[in-house]
Amino acid sequence: MNVLIIGKGKSGLSAGRLLEKNGYSVFYYDDREDCEIPEDVSFVIKSPGIPQSHPVVSCFREKNVEILGEVEIASRYMKGKIVGITGTNGKSTTTALVYHVLKKLWKGKVFIGGNFGIPVSEFAPETDKTSISVIELSSYQIEDLKDFKCDVSTILNITPDHLNRYKTFEEYAQAKLKLLKLTKQNVILNADDRLLKDFLKEKNVFTFSMEKSADAFFDGEKIVVRDFSLPVSSLPVRGYHNIQNFMATLLILQSLDINLNEAVNALQDFKGLEHRLEFVKTVNGITFINDSKSTNVDSLEKALLSFDKVILIAGGKDKGIDFSPIKNLVKERVKKAFFLGETGRKLEKLFSNVTETEFKATLEEAVFSAYNAAKSGDIILFSPGCSSFDMFKNFEERGKIFKQIVEELK
Repeated sequence: MNVLIIGKGKSGLSAGRLLEKNGYSVFYYDDREDCEIPEDVSFVIKSPGIPQSHPVVSCFREKNVEILGEVEIASRYMKGKIVGITGTNGKSTTTALVYHVLKKLWKGKVFIGGNFGIPVSEFAPETDKTSISVIELSSYQIEDLKDFKCDVSTILNITPDHLNRYKTFEEYAQAKLKLLKLTKQNVILNADDRLLKDFLKEKNVFTFSMEKSADAFFDGEKIVVRDFSLPVSSLPVRGYHNIQNFMATLLILQSLDINLNEAVNALQDFKGLEHRLEFVKTVNGITFINDSKSTNVDSLEKALLSFDKVILIAGGKDKGIDFSPIKNLVKERVKKAFFLGETGRKLEKLFSNVTETEFKATLEEAVFSAYNAAKSGDIILFSPGCSSFDMFKNFEERGKIFKQIVEELK
């Protein structure tokens, strides 16, 4: 049987290798190459970055050929339990937290992948009935799922993002919410998210909240899960949003019958992920924080809530997101802001009446200017609130360059 894979990235190539091992004839399509497309295709695998509107995808859909994603096809070769984790923000950290604990406490094999950077196809054949796979899922991946089922899932939050891909915010939200229908057992939801409130009373739904009306909640000093409590001061990673990530993690682990005291002990050596409120260096008493993974207004808001006062560096690719909801927070938490990228001029104008703002043409200029404006005891927070594609290859490259610039300061 012939299979066409659209996109020759890591996930597409991995899916191709898996299918070839199982007797399929695999063909690849890439916009940048001349490609042979067979007429008799059993199904198409679309890489996550390829939109539904792509002409080749549309052509095969009109022929009623099934369009699947890499995670979907890989799941058909999987055994054991699956944990599915999604959300606009926090999904990589939560995925890493859950995996970190299970790697130490689960009795069988433990795998991690999906949007985390490891194609599920890479490890699907290695799974067995005692294994567990922790899969980070983006909206792009979820929209291509069909028969995939996870045992436990979480939706951490749904806030505006990827509006350059989806026609409306509602369309983006529906892609995330689809995960609810693909979960066999327990669903963990953020009770504070307005888009999730309609689902909180459904069977097998467990909730977390920054208030007290939830299965896991924050009382101002500690996380409480029934008779278990954990002081926030003892968390291995900092940040307002990481309180939410930890609550979701504990509820996921509880759903898997993991002892929470043992889980917290297992997490004490968790270092956090690069480019997520990452401490870089202190230079002459000035602290630099790299939050390059901040690619939307919600993640920028959570970063600002994690500090009392900062000098902010932000801006990047314009995805059509409205930043005005955080004007009061910027007024309260930002001493001075330096903006760059496609959104730079717009953000400079938007926030000019609540804090001191400047536009800078490059990240290097922004870092040097922020450093010159700072005094000992200040925090310089690089939390772009925008994707990186206007000036950088990805958020990882952007964060690495920021750190390189900081390392050169004296």
